[in-house]
Amino acid sequence: YRFTEATRPFLAEIFLRRGILRLWEGKASDAEALFSRVRALRPGFTPDPALFSPQVLSAWEASGHRPVPEAELLLESLPSGAQIFVDGERRGITPVRVRTKNIAPVRIRVSHPGYRDAETTGQWLPGDTEILRFSLPGDRVARLGELLAGAERGKGGGAGPLVEELSAAAGTPRIAILMLEKEMPGEGLHARLYVGRPAALDPALLGETSFPEGKGGAEISGKWVADTLAADGWPRVERQEKPWYKSPWFWGFFLVVGVAAAFGVGGGAGGSGGSGGSGGSGGSSGGTVAVNF
Repeated sequence: YRFTEATRPFLAEIFLRRGILRLWEGKASDAEALFSRVRALRPGFTPDPALFSPQVLSAWEASGHRPVPEAELLLESLPSGAQIFVDGERRGITPVRVRTKNIAPVRIRVSHPGYRDAETTGQWLPGDTEILRFSLPGDRVARLGELLAGAERGKGGGAGPLVEELSAAAGTPRIAILMLEKEMPGEGLHARLYVGRPAALDPALLGETSFPEGKGGAEISGKWVADTLAADGWPRVERQEKPWYKSPWFWGFFLVVGVAAAFGVGGGAGGSGGSGGSGGSGGSSGGTVAVNF
């Protein structure tokens, strides 16, 4: 069920009646908090003095000095330290409290390296509070970088079976892995190039290098990867040159020349037709008549 603009007046009426009940119970602070939620749901509403008691009107005025209530969510995850994104905007790391003024449905995504993302969509009213807990399932593919880095530091590894599984799923007997690591700010990226090995062995390191970020760095890294793989026996992809007769420029030029020649022939025919006509009018014995269509 989703709250819409059509249901907001009914919800505001519920909070208003609950606030009046709190006043009768002598809980003025609770009544003001509920009235502030009414203000958030119906900004243009004002109680009619002819229908409500002075106590209700006084509590209503006091609620106007309170801050506009927001929904407050406590987000927790297992493991902790996951990044929280609310409607695509990063809002912190778990455990964290997130506030939202949006009454429309809100999309929350939880992301942690080495685990699959978790996502939920919910809708909360002003002043609502809730605890949301996420249990993130492990992602073997996402841990490939950790396994390769562990093998590089001499701490086991275990990336071989996973790489072999990825190779089989892709339907290819050979697989190459480019791992990028962001260095200190302003120092670009550090790249390591691995190739898979048979018998579920850990991938072999072909080489490593650093290059700047941006378009220039992408061009440098692409050339380095191609050269390194070619040196290891991988086929190099060369850009094939098209023959001249498949060039669109040739056919465009040919078309222009053809059109120009056609116009030239048409003009010549018109000129010869004119001379034939003048010959006829001059009483030529040939009696030739030229007709132009």
